[in-house]
Amino acid sequence: MKVVTFFNHAGGVAKTSTARDVGYVLSELGRRVLLIDVDPQANLTRWLGVDDDVSLARTIYPAVLGESDRDEGRGAAAAAAKGAADEELALPEPLRVHGMDLIPSNLNLAILEREILSVFMGVVRLREAVRRLEGYDYVLIDPPPSLGQLSALAVVAADRVVVPLPTNRKGLDGIPTVIRMVREYRKAARGLDIALFVLTQHDRRTRHDREVLEAIRNQLTAVAPVSTPLGSRPAYYSDAQVQGMPISLYAKGSEADREIRQVTAELLAQLEGGARG
Repeated sequence: MKVVTFFNHAGGVAKTSTARDVGYVLSELGRRVLLIDVDPQANLTRWLGVDDDVSLARTIYPAVLGESDRDEGRGAAAAAAKGAADEELALPEPLRVHGMDLIPSNLNLAILEREILSVFMGVVRLREAVRRLEGYDYVLIDPPPSLGQLSALAVVAADRVVVPLPTNRKGLDGIPTVIRMVREYRKAARGLDIALFVLTQHDRRTRHDREVLEAIRNQLTAVAPVSTPLGSRPAYYSDAQVQGMPISLYAKGSEADREIRQVTAELLAQLEGGARG
């Protein structure tokens, strides 16, 4: 089982749609896929056509905070120590959607951002819970676009990181922070590295995007592989979101479908030593 987190601290970089679409293509290739939504905005959940009006018990919350962690009768340190000893915190039963399993999110998950700070070794709780899972080839995690505790929780849970980067100035400027943070997270997750930089929102018609694409490739080739660009197709992606469908299901046979399949093959080449399927 391989655990991959799609990470970028900036919003609007096609992180969530890329996680959704790669997951779907993997499932079509016969891989058993679990998607985990760690973002209180719950975009991954809603963009798969799932209502985000779910209880905290259906989210990652019970895998991170046990009852003893929330016991107001004890101090935080004592509660955390007892929780680790007495409870094997587990992820909830997932939902089945589009051939994949999903652990959804909702806005209430935002309370973890502060609560996790009082839990001893809280940042590794999701990592521990994920590694007790059985029956999956891939676990794909979508954190919020931030540098907060939920993002740390999600990245530390991973074996590898996929970094979506738009081929514009925003993507270029964000590179140093992304690389620095992955190195920081590695202190709590030995062996963590970047599997692939996925280039997104590329408009090959503009000189700006072509120049940024070249600059990103020049900067990053020595750090990790850089993908074939995913084109900028706002209408396709917006419609797929509204329909609650991965792009390869919504627009099968389209150029957007072909591109995400190519990027997934490139990711598989890094994770499995060559795409199968």
